[in-house]
Amino acid sequence: MASTQLYQNDPRWINKIMGNGRTETIGNLGCLVTSLTMIGNYFGGNETVASFNDKMKQNDGFQGAWVRAFRINAVFPNVSYQKRIQCDNQDAPLDELDAALAGGSLATVRVDYSPAAGIQSHWVVVHQKDGNDYQIWDPYNNPSEPDTLVGRYGFAGTAAQIIQEMIFFGTGTLKEPSAAVPTPKPTTSNKPAPSSSTTSTAAANSDDSDKLIVSPTVNGLTLRDQPKISGSNVLKYLPQSSKLVVLDDAASATTKIGKRNNWFHVREIEGKEGYVAAWYVTAVSDPALGSHKTSQANQPSSPSKLVVKTSASSVSLRTEPRVASSTLITYLPFGTELLVIEGDAAASKIGQKDQWLNVQTVTGRKGYIAAWLVTKA
Repeated sequence: MASTQLYQNDPRWINKIMGNGRTETIGNLGCLVTSLTMIGNYFGGNETVASFNDKMKQNDGFQGAWVRAFRINAVFPNVSYQKRIQCDNQDAPLDELDAALAGGSLATVRVDYSPAAGIQSHWVVVHQKDGNDYQIWDPYNNPSEPDTLVGRYGFAGTAAQIIQEMIFFGTGTLKEPSAAVPTPKPTTSNKPAPSSSTTSTAAANSDDSDKLIVSPTVNGLTLRDQPKISGSNVLKYLPQSSKLVVLDDAASATTKIGKRNNWFHVREIEGKEGYVAAWYVTAVSDPALGSHKTSQANQPSSPSKLVVKTSASSVSLRTEPRVASSTLITYLPFGTELLVIEGDAAASKIGQKDQWLNVQTVTGRKGYIAAWLVTKA
């Protein structure tokens, strides 16, 4: 096994072009490439950052200069890409991280590397829990800083507040905490069950397999009312955690992902339709693109409607506001965006036990979710 600790600013490859980029170098943007190399070597590989970069290029491991982390298996065959969790603007689920580490997996996590305004993204490898902190391998060589997550990046708060995104890798099955299934509460209420129209709508929208869902690769992606760049056609700016339904034919749209001068007609969580640049999105099914890159200057627009996010993993979406095997529609991942489709009093329910919210997913699927398992987006 090669030495685990590697650095993106190592003189041997600091000026090497990253992936299929034009001017982007490993020294400037190579934190995720370096992190993946360390993870692969930990599980028995023997690569340098430069050799891993070259082999990923040969195996469809880049979209331009953006590394496609889920392709790690092409270079390290025994290492599996296990799961990705986005946790922008909400506390990271440390129970998932702890379970993964205890089960023998490693995580690369995205953090804000600077206390300056905005998010200055940087990836590090978390390899061991250390009390309320975590031991890390940081791709950027800065020996004066401690080798723990909170010790080095604690200006952003606790470990849960520091982490903006997590990707898990391992040689076996990912160990996860149990699903967040609400506990049934006995009731003697005579309140009638919701009308059957909700149930039938949910069932009718239960199959999303034919829809292409994409996510921005930058924060503040512009949603426009025409497929061209103009100062007069901006509808809103989208957060990087957004999920967008592509309204074009899925098969042909997939071939345009990442390609300049191509556009997608999309719908976002609030129902607003518009166009986004295809070269600034990735398919959610190809989830982990990333690099050490400062966010765009555009700040995401605040929601005009009430939008919430799930705050646990495997949160139940149900046809009725009650726990029963017959009401389960599906389980939603941590951080899933949901549009609240009930009255003004809904906001007061968020985080409250025994309260339910009537919601809709970005694909139009409707149902009920436990209000204590969501936070405001």
